Amino acid sequence: MEHNQARWLLENLLDRLTERNDGKKEITGVITEAEQQALEAAVKALGGETAKPVDDEEFGQKIPSEKKGGLLPPPVVSPPIEEPDIEVVGPSIKVPEIELDDISPDYRICIDFGTAMSKVTFVHDGERDDGGDIIEVLPLGEIAGQDPIDGGPELLISSVYIGNDGKVYFGKSALEVSDQEADEDDARKRVDNIKRFLSEDGIDDFLVEVFNPTKLDITFKDILFYYLVYLTWVIGKCVKDLDESYDTALLRRYAMPCFDNGKANEYARLLSDLLGGAYVAMVGLEHNGFLNEEMENPFHEGIPLSDLKAVCDVALSQNDQYPFVDFAITEPLGVASALISEDGKANNLSMVIDIGAGTTDISMFRIRVDPEHDNFVALQIPGATAGFSMAGNYIDRVLTHKVLSLAGVTSQTINYRRIYNALERNIRRYKEDLFNDGNVDVTLIDGNVVEVTLEQVMESSSIQRFQQALQNTIVEILERAPKHYLENAPRHELAIVLTGGGATLPFAQNVIGWELEVNGVSIKTVPARPCPEWIEEDYPELIDSFSRIAVSLGGARQNVIQPHGQ
Repeated sequence: MEHNQARWLLENLLDRLTERNDGKKEITGVITEAEQQALEAAVKALGGETAKPVDDEEFGQKIPSEKKGGLLPPPVVSPPIEEPDIEVVGPSIKVPEIELDDISPDYRICIDFGTAMSKVTFVHDGERDDGGDIIEVLPLGEIAGQDPIDGGPELLISSVYIGNDGKVYFGKSALEVSDQEADEDDARKRVDNIKRFLSEDGIDDFLVEVFNPTKLDITFKDILFYYLVYLTWVIGKCVKDLDESYDTALLRRYAMPCFDNGKANEYARLLSDLLGGAYVAMVGLEHNGFLNEEMENPFHEGIPLSDLKAVCDVALSQNDQYPFVDFAITEPLGVASALISEDGKANNLSMVIDIGAGTTDISMFRIRVDPEHDNFVALQIPGATAGFSMAGNYIDRVLTHKVLSLAGVTSQTINYRRIYNALERNIRRYKEDLFNDGNVDVTLIDGNVVEVTLEQVMESSSIQRFQQALQNTIVEILERAPKHYLENAPRHELAIVLTGGGATLPFAQNVIGWELEVNGVSIKTVPARPCPEWIEEDYPELIDSFSRIAVSLGGARQNVIQPHGQ
């Protein structure tokens, strides 16, 4: 047995020690064969030998003379037990072989793995009673046991926390446990913005002690992978709730920010491998008994980091091909693919502006659909794509510093770190209240209550820089676009499609109504329909959530707009 595997199993045994009423300790549950082997390996490593088989006579039990010598009756041979085909990696972790030969092309999901919240849409082609597609936005948050105040039932919190007990907590549990432990140690932190490591450097950096109180070496890429394992489990539960006949190893596409080509290809491959490995790891956790099947959400009480790391390391070491992982789409491309219907008419030059939590992504598209004349043109305009790292998280930081400034809190203030960390953990909730109501009262842990208005935040120099970056990027994209697309734009208009959590930002709405002169061509920005007509007519239940789920909805449809050059 490898030393690391033995150590993880022994640490898990120690985690299971509980104190009895008489002050002594006992281990809950049975000791598995792998744990016994780990104990034997530890004894040998310390220079000892494992115990010999016990002779019953040594303990005063009389052994019949006929069993001490002479012929023994033939042993009873049990019929052979057929065991499932299992690949054994080391003596401890077993990874089941997964049959992946018969993956249906008729239904699929698209994962919009969000910095703050994740969304997933399921589409089954042509299976509705009227011949249309079955479209289901998976209730990830509801299945995970989140509260309605945490957002809609389709939103899954993208947070991970390693507790002081050595367990890994996800989503709502990560928020709850981190808040509880913050009272004991205000320096502890959870990882809230996992996806940002795709758009910033540092994905291979090791977590420092404030994030990881254990002695195991964990990188941010590991944390990203662990979250995808959790997300994969929730997706599987949702899919089975739709119909037991659906395979949980179904086709999956995934959304990406707008990176430059080199970085886009690098991270598309990384996410493809992690999403495939996450399914294998999820099955491995179940197979090795690390998920309590009696619980509605076995992740709720946390998974020991040693167990999770052992299984995930094995899953990633397989270097398998994952035919159920389809392809990546950019976030604006997913939105654009949700706008069109083969049965309806459309003729426009569109710009999709997706303001998420980690990035703002922008792309231009030329769409012309006319079923009567057999016209179906939907293409991404070459060179007309860009993204930048100002979005919801940036506004969180601006709001945090605005609150501290109004409260007179500086780095020299007593308990500054406690005040800052507590505010940072709750800033998203305050931000939502601020944008919904126009003002919010923020209570700091020192008892200070600060009133902040939306006008104060929007007038800050940091928000002005965000607004200027957005305007500059729009103009730069228009200037890079081939001139004939602007010259032939229907009605000389550019339809602006705003999606993502920042779609309602006042300065985002202000980009509508511009009259621009670009490369000698006049063009006016106009609002697109808040929701596509085909959704309003055929899927009215999706109208209210469209701006949040547009990326995953468009990405899961059978036909998506292909990026330029593909």
